[in-house]
Order: sequence, then C-alpha cells, then structure tokens
Amino acid sequence: MARTTSLTMALTSMISLMMLVTARSRAQMPCEYDVTIIAASTDCGIFGPVITVGLGINENGAVVGYYYCPLWEHTEAFVWTAEDGFVTLNRPEGVYSASAVDINDNGVICGTAWMFDIGQRGFVYEDGKMIILHPVVPDAGWSSANAINNAGVVVGQRSITENLSPQVAYMWSRNDGFVHLDGLEKLSSATAINGNFITGWTANTGEMKEGFLWDNGKVTLLGPIPGGFTSEAQSVTNNGIVVGKGRIPLKGAPVGASRAFVWELGKFTMPGTLPDHARSSASDVSDEEQQVVGRSWNVDGVPTIEHGFIWQNGIMHNLNDFIPPESPVLIKSAARITNSGQIIANGDTENGEIVAIILTPSPKPLGDLDNDCDVDLDDLVDLLDKWGEKDSPADLNQDGFVSTIDLLILFANWT
Repeated sequence: MARTTSLTMALTSMISLMMLVTARSRAQMPCEYDVTIIAASTDCGIFGPVITVGLGINENGAVVGYYYCPLWEHTEAFVWTAEDGFVTLNRPEGVYSASAVDINDNGVICGTAWMFDIGQRGFVYEDGKMIILHPVVPDAGWSSANAINNAGVVVGQRSITENLSPQVAYMWSRNDGFVHLDGLEKLSSATAINGNFITGWTANTGEMKEGFLWDNGKVTLLGPIPGGFTSEAQSVTNNGIVVGKGRIPLKGAPVGASRAFVWELGKFTMPGTLPDHARSSASDVSDEEQQVVGRSWNVDGVPTIEHGFIWQNGIMHNLNDFIPPESPVLIKSAARITNSGQIIANGDTENGEIVAIILTPSPKPLGDLDNDCDVDLDDLVDLLDKWGEKDSPADLNQDGFVSTIDLLILFANWT
C-alpha cells in the first residue's frame, strides 16, 4: 500500500511539473493519408501510358475526371467508385470529347463536352445519359458546366449571343432552367456552388478578373488580392468563405505570378507558397475544418517542381509529407477536398505515369489525445487530468468514464 502511494505521489509530481512546462497544441491535420491510385486501363501502345486526371470527389468517395492517350485529339470523361471501379461516361451522338469536373452526393455529374462543328458545351450526366446545356443561341457560342450541388443546381458560363464572347455566369436546374447571375461585369463565370452561395470571377476584359460571392442575388466583389491586381475565386464554403488565386507583380513574368488566397467577410488571408516556390493556387476548401487544398510550384525551374498542398491554421503543408514513404506516387496538385477530409489529387507514379490519387485520412493512434500523431507524456497528462470524467475524449474504450482501462490502453499504444 505504501509502495503504491509513493508511486502515485511521484507520478502526480511529474504530471504537475509537465503541466507547468509543457504547452500542448490541438492540431487538426491528419497523421497520414492512405493512398488509392486511379488510372484508366486504356492501352496507348507505343505512345506512352494513359494520362488520368481527377477533378471532383463527393462525400461518398466517388471521383470524376478525364483520361486520354498522348496523341489523342479528345478526352474521355469517367467516374470511379469503390463499388463499380472505373467507368467511362457514355457520349451521345455528336459529342466527340468530354471531361467530368464535379459530382454531387447523389451521383449526378457535370462537366464540359465538345461537339462536332459546334464547339464546347456544358453537360449534366445522370442515369447513364448526358444532358447538353446550350448557350443562349443553341448552335453558336460556347458553354461549360463547372460545379453542381446536392440539389442538382449547376453553375458555369455560357455565350449570350451568336459570338463566342461575351460569356456570362449562370445557374441551371431541371425545374428552373437557366438563370443568369445579375450584377456582374461584361464577362463572368461561376466556378463553384455550395448551398445558396455561388462564387467565380467577373471582368470587363478576359485578363483582369475579379472574384465574386453571390448570395441569393446579392453580389459581393472581392477586389484584387493584397499587393496584386486580380482575384479569381475557385471554391466556397457553406458559410461564404472563398478560396482561389490572384496575380501579383513578379519580375520576368509579364502577367504576374499566381498566389493562393482565402477570403472571409471582406478580408484576404494569403497562404503563401511551399518553400522555394513562388506561385500557388487554391482549388478547394472544406466546410467544417476549412482546410484549403491546391498547388504550389516554382517559377522557371528546370524541371518545374510542383506539389499539392493542404493549408490550415496559417500553415501550408506539402501533401507528400503525409503519405507513407513506400507510396509510389508524387503528389503534384490537389483538386478537391470533402468535409470528411478525403482529397482528390493528381501526380506521377514512380514509373512516370500520370494518375489521379485519392488521399484518405488515416485514423490517429488510439490514445493520441492532443492530436499530434504520437501517444506520449502529453497524452498521459491529458488522460489523468480527465480521470473519472464522463463522456470524455479520454474515455478510450467508451465505457462511459475515464478509468484504469483507458490508462492501460494509452500505455499499450505508447510511441
């Protein structure tokens, strides 16, 4: 009994000291991602391996994109699911090329197709059928579909005359058809939709773009990024946080250099770039954790070095640092992230193939209470501090309260 008391007192003293000198941070980044490679099985013969690009992912893990062989003059749209694998989308008569860019949680897909003697057309794909979204003049001009929400509302841009330009932002649904977004400049494009929020860019000329946030008819223009002269919104959260890219002046770059941004309530935050890079672009942001993903690359390096990134809480991370060392891929860009943290990225295999890559957050170690990917003294301090509590994250076996069993579990996973 005396021996147990002495041990308890020593342990208590050690814990008290650690609580005074140890600062514990609550990181929310995953410890590691599981890697799933998605590649078309098409044989391109002597011209090299098939190129597969992932552009969209939904909350069920379904992925869409396009693939092609190096000398093809067209692309094929695809959808991939864990249940059905890789499936090429059916092309209706007159469509010779297609790219799928987004998929909602109901499995409805949108994208852009190319039609013989007509040009570029947005489409919606459901139940094996492709619905073409025409410009105002059906046989003239262009259209594209850029995003779709769970209600089946599609956003994009389309020509409003017989000419290719001007093109304006629209939203489309089966019930309401086309609705053009008012309050924008001569040129505009809607790039993302989330609930009632729509985002994209508008401009008087094609070069000087400015991001916008559209909310039930109210338009907020973002203005240029700090120190720059453009902004171009790419994605929006369900509470109106916008991410994208803008251009800043850069010596030797006549049109400037791309830089990622996060915009919220009129204020820009600039994530910057990965080390030794000068350009970046943010492509998506999750609703819950507001994790931003995108691409960072060097300026005129030979060869060009580019990496996918994830940014959160003011820190940009190279996604390649979060995949197992034995993974045979280099992640070069990240296209989309779900609210559960799954990412659709793109990169190269060790054999030089260009593939789409699903990154799925791995479960953190059991007993990692401070989310630093280790089970150590900090976690022991945390568990003992919550001793006896009910409904606590330190209740590792979930029996209702923190007890000796949880302490033993923590020790069993000690790293």
